[in-house]
Amino acid sequence: MFSTNFSSLNYSRPPLLNDGFPLTSLWTGSALLVVLLACSGAFIVFKPDPYAHIPAVGGTNILSVYLTVKKFYFNCSDLLAAGYDKYGGRIYRIPDIDYWHIIVSRPDQTEELRKAPEDVMSSTSFFDATFFFSYLMGPTLVSNMYHMKIIRSQLTKNLSVLFDDLQDEIHAALDDIIPLSDDWTPIYASPKVTEVVARVINRVFVGLPINIGREPEYLKANIDLVIFGMSCAYLYDTSLVAKSLTTFSKSVNTAAKYLGPIIKERQDKMDECGHDYPGKPFDALSWLMEEAVGQERSVANLTKRVLALNFAAVNTTSASFTFALYTLAAEPYYLQPMREEIERVIAEEGWTKTAMTKMHNLDSFLKESMRFNMGDLTSFSRMTLKEFTFSDGTFIPKGCIISATTSLIHYDEEKYPDSKHFDGFRFAKIRAQKRYDTSNQLENTSPEYIPFGHGRHACPGRFLAATVLKAVMAYIILNYDVKLGDEGVLPKNLFVGTFCIPDPTAKVMFRRRRS
Repeated sequence: MFSTNFSSLNYSRPPLLNDGFPLTSLWTGSALLVVLLACSGAFIVFKPDPYAHIPAVGGTNILSVYLTVKKFYFNCSDLLAAGYDKYGGRIYRIPDIDYWHIIVSRPDQTEELRKAPEDVMSSTSFFDATFFFSYLMGPTLVSNMYHMKIIRSQLTKNLSVLFDDLQDEIHAALDDIIPLSDDWTPIYASPKVTEVVARVINRVFVGLPINIGREPEYLKANIDLVIFGMSCAYLYDTSLVAKSLTTFSKSVNTAAKYLGPIIKERQDKMDECGHDYPGKPFDALSWLMEEAVGQERSVANLTKRVLALNFAAVNTTSASFTFALYTLAAEPYYLQPMREEIERVIAEEGWTKTAMTKMHNLDSFLKESMRFNMGDLTSFSRMTLKEFTFSDGTFIPKGCIISATTSLIHYDEEKYPDSKHFDGFRFAKIRAQKRYDTSNQLENTSPEYIPFGHGRHACPGRFLAATVLKAVMAYIILNYDVKLGDEGVLPKNLFVGTFCIPDPTAKVMFRRRRS
């Protein structure tokens, strides 16, 4: 077991990779960010302040706002901690590029935020304001999110049926991307994990027609869109700038080049024989085409739906897996107990979806990694569409961004004793005490465990993500030995604003399993 002082995990800009993977294009807009930071202090200070009644971290004069915005982007964890320590559980605000970000920190306030009606505090509007999806992909992508309903219904209930395809793609992807070798081989883990995850998830989304899910150009278009979207959230503040400085259109056109012929072929068969035509592929694209009407049936719009699904699934799943892989490579103590459990369960159940639910140690290790390595330092983020007043009397005006602090939830000593220490089998121990209680499974949410959100806005794709995380990790544990490169030092997490990302320059050593 090990511990990490999160206040010391300062942002540092990684160098460019040399293996052709575009992850570090995340930093393309860094020069723009410097200019925006320089302007932000004046912009916030001199525009009307409807939040004057809410205390501000760092002060409200132009110099202090500029310095605090800079700290927000490069050391946000310390900023959030300072706000909590200074204001003792009161609602406070921190400056972003051109607005004040409202932060709630008490559990009762967090529950009020979570339970507020969508037409008052909107998660959809926050998402759209952050990633500019309605501007870039068209307003119907946000106003009619039928692609998310498909994930929540058809995809989730059919994961057992799709599991053989998932497992086949995991085997093929790892053979191609991290081939087995008898010698220790250094791998840039983060970009390679993203490639593996993108291939596995696209096997579910678009199947395996003419190997489209394995086409490097198609996969790159999907991964580039993920990077583009996160770059919008990290670095840009207007959709015009975001659109003009990214390769969004190129990603859409490239994906459409591969998806277009498949969509047209399936539409012709649907028009001729109906939705249930013979040989119909069993994948998310087919379900999207069943639901699409009018202009939504166009190649362009269906392509954007597939890309939107990739954006939601690939980024968070690959980051979560990379965090866990770094920990496994740093802490070999966990390898053998999980390896023994996986071998036992596979012997009993085979490589099945049911087997994944019986790997309690593996499930616990991944769940603890997601608790410990928070992908976002804030949670339950909303945009206020109407005025709102908390029970303590704090008035929140219309049109602001408001969030809760994740760390106060995940580092609650009452819920998670010794919470600042990583305990990979923390949740397995709890499950052992409560034999038939499944509430501590990876994909299950609670007010105390929120990597996937909680309540009506919980991530609908969390069941797919959990299945992919467990299946890929189980395969690696059974077939590879792993250790950290770079003298065995656990890579530091990188913070950009409230987002936490795994170090894309860190190496993990792989070799064929010997024991």
